Amino acid sequence: MFNFFNELKEKYLSISNRICPYQMVMMGDYLLYVEGNVTIMTLSANNIVFKLKDCICTVCGMGLGIKEITENTLTIIGKISQIERV
Repeated sequence: MFNFFNELKEKYLSISNRICPYQMVMMGDYLLYVEGNVTIMTLSANNIVFKLKDCICTVCGMGLGIKEITENTLTIIGKISQIERV
């Protein structure tokens, strides 16, 4: 099976020390897929805050919800207007 993230990591091996230990894919403005060690901190219809290994991410929008969550993945759906990483 094709793994998009592994393909990119291999292609850009020379900068692998700068690549963070998580990955995010935004599909349109309605779906956000995150891979990494994810911990939910805040969950509401307008804001979802989650912690990754070295940062905290805030997703803002309308009608937000968690479609799927595992120990290492998170899928957020809803009208996403902003993503902030701190």
